[in-house]
Amino acid sequence: MTIAPLISCSQVYFGAGALDSLAMVLKDLGACRVLVVTDKGVSGAGILDEPISALGGSGIGCTVFDDIKPEPDENTVDALIDAVCSDRIDAVVGFGGGSAMDCAKVAAVSLAHGGRLRDYIGRDRVTERGLPLVLVPTTSGTGSESTPNALFIVDGEKQAVISPHLLPKAAVIDPVVTVTAPARVTAASGVDALVHACESFTSLRATPLTEVYSLRAAELIAGAIRTAVWQGSNMAARRDMALGSYLAGIAIANAGTGAVHALAYPLGSRFGLSHGMSNSMMFAAVSEANVPADLDKFAILARALGSKTEGMSRRESAAAYTAEIKSIIRDVGLPSSLMELGVKASDLDQLVSDAAKQTRLLINNPRALSPEDIATVYSRALLGEGCSR
Repeated sequence: MTIAPLISCSQVYFGAGALDSLAMVLKDLGACRVLVVTDKGVSGAGILDEPISALGGSGIGCTVFDDIKPEPDENTVDALIDAVCSDRIDAVVGFGGGSAMDCAKVAAVSLAHGGRLRDYIGRDRVTERGLPLVLVPTTSGTGSESTPNALFIVDGEKQAVISPHLLPKAAVIDPVVTVTAPARVTAASGVDALVHACESFTSLRATPLTEVYSLRAAELIAGAIRTAVWQGSNMAARRDMALGSYLAGIAIANAGTGAVHALAYPLGSRFGLSHGMSNSMMFAAVSEANVPADLDKFAILARALGSKTEGMSRRESAAAYTAEIKSIIRDVGLPSSLMELGVKASDLDQLVSDAAKQTRLLINNPRALSPEDIATVYSRALLGEGCSR
């Protein structure tokens, strides 16, 4: 086993009221004028009003770019860079979901060193830190605040910028901010975080250290997601979801994800589904295929998700894992089949071809999946087999 340092960001401010620390964090970084990267949903909800006022009161100027769309492509990122390149920005704040935070990561690099998004696609093509970066998640899902990755649609496919230099100087994680997220966003982003926890636990790159983060994240998210969706102002549930998402982000930063993500990516690029929704749609079907590859680990996950496995065989205990996934997806009100989202049987060949290219992810999967296996998984997800309401 190769021993490597744990990848994580430098500073984390966590808990109710953590957002009040944002101005102090930026002052400590020497910021005079910051770029805030967000989306119109966040800016329209008024979440930014108090933080921006606090920045002004601390003598920090602010440029807000709020035209980030879900599943951003290179045009979105390049438009962001063009819009602010002359503003003498000396720090960047990503304030929103994964899309806003990922765009902020690349903006921090491009504003410091030049170049466009396409110049940085791939692994380790970002060779030095950009402007000081602070990330403030408004959903509990992507864990982007704790990963060295940024995902975009380029040439019609989901592609990644991957570098430890994308890690923020600080993450400010305030569960209060997530209260404004609608139930469906809370559900999809929460299942996304649960996928991160579970895939990193069973990844072939997992280590005893990463497994601690994965398993605790799975317990927190599974225990809180239903309440967070249907009682959105329940702060205990929001806190557990925020913490679980952050821990799961650390886990995937170090152990990676697998076939759920590999098969979800084409759904985002071909059908415009959000990353969380795409992962949710593939979660159960991929898990059913994977379970035989590592019965012990999947049985552990089943218990973490809430299954009572006493008296079950190893195979039964592992199978209970997929039952828990289906129960969670059903209970938070997400669709159970790809057909409900407009995917047709005639789309499967292209989806299989696209997913098979995601070797960066597939090599982590506990079971090697051939194109024929991938086709079978998509076929089951198309019909929602085993996920009926």
